[in-house]
Amino acid sequence: MKEYENIDSCPITGESDYFTYLDLGKMPLVNNLCNTKKESLNCKKFDLKVNFHKKSKLSSLSLAINPTTLYSNYSYKSGVSQPYIEHCKDLYSWCKGYSSNWFKGNKNVLDIGGNDGTLLSTFKEINSELEVLNIDMSSNLTKEAINKGIPSIEAKWGVECAQKFPGRFQTITTTNCFQHTKDINDFTAGVKIALADKGHWFLEFPYWNESLRTKQFDQVYHEHAYYYNIHSLYMLLAKHGLQILKITKFSIHGGTIRLVIGHIGDYSPATEVDMKIRDDRGIVDIFSKPLDEQYYKDWASNIHTHLDECYSLVTSLKEKGKTIAGFGAAAKGCIFLNSSNIDHNLVDYVVDDTDLKQNKFIPGTGIPITSRKELIKNPPDYLIILAHNFSEYIIKSLPDFKGKFIIFFPEIKIIQNT
Repeated sequence: MKEYENIDSCPITGESDYFTYLDLGKMPLVNNLCNTKKESLNCKKFDLKVNFHKKSKLSSLSLAINPTTLYSNYSYKSGVSQPYIEHCKDLYSWCKGYSSNWFKGNKNVLDIGGNDGTLLSTFKEINSELEVLNIDMSSNLTKEAINKGIPSIEAKWGVECAQKFPGRFQTITTTNCFQHTKDINDFTAGVKIALADKGHWFLEFPYWNESLRTKQFDQVYHEHAYYYNIHSLYMLLAKHGLQILKITKFSIHGGTIRLVIGHIGDYSPATEVDMKIRDDRGIVDIFSKPLDEQYYKDWASNIHTHLDECYSLVTSLKEKGKTIAGFGAAAKGCIFLNSSNIDHNLVDYVVDDTDLKQNKFIPGTGIPITSRKELIKNPPDYLIILAHNFSEYIIKSLPDFKGKFIIFFPEIKIIQNT
């Protein structure tokens, strides 16, 4: 089994006309948590570079790690996040609005990459008549979903898997996992096969243009093979006979796009695709001019400057005798800590609510992961919110914390708890 494969060409156009704009050096696999401090400090690392494919405007890593290595025993559980559960309730309303056939025979809902079954559990709590299926590559999480009463299959999604369910699903959901897939053509062709006539695919992913705007370089890690904008998705979907029907922006995960997608010919012409998206205020133009090669390279340079500033702040606090901890042993936190050279010499521990992560160590840092009890037992002067996309929720959930919070994105911010 190969540990990784190089991404030498664009999966949409097949062309090899690209340039590299972000190079974070060698980084660990963010969700392969370690059992000891020594293991953490000596864990295996792989190149983490981002390329821009000129014709499709798709960004990608320079290599893709074998998915079995990444997902066979996965530590991220979507059910731990209350904001995500609330987001699932909103998504149900969308699906219901589009999927009138739920009440006319076809009540089948497929969640691809459904993790521990949280999305489908939320759907079933609202509408017990739905017939649902979760397909996920993680053995431990599909078992958790089954224990919740959600029918689940441990499998890699693609044409081979989809051929078992031709035209079956009126509704297909894919939230925050499409960017994890190296073979996006196989994945998308599978959706084309499994989606019923006049069905809808609700696809959500972190919108890379928003991540660029808000300096969220920590969306870059080995699980995220691709970084999408609307132009690249439009080209990919058209290649497989699918079209975008609606584009909407949400704040979750630091800026998420939801696409409503259907078969070409089933609906009116697709939304005109440009650099604009829709949110509750109407049309929002993310950039006033097209992004060129210099923009991407300048952005990467600014990221490295920002990382130096983050490191300087933490080291200066440590030199003053302040104690520092973190909150959220998320993938993005692992990348931030490693790329800014912040390790166990600066941060005492990181709190996380996921039981699978507690008593482990963040790869590459030697920093232990604990429960919230440590905040009471050993409260720090400063708490870095590593899961910064949920910073508001995290702060509200810690009313008794007497120290100060540090948020590093999009700018450095120190907040006194009130």
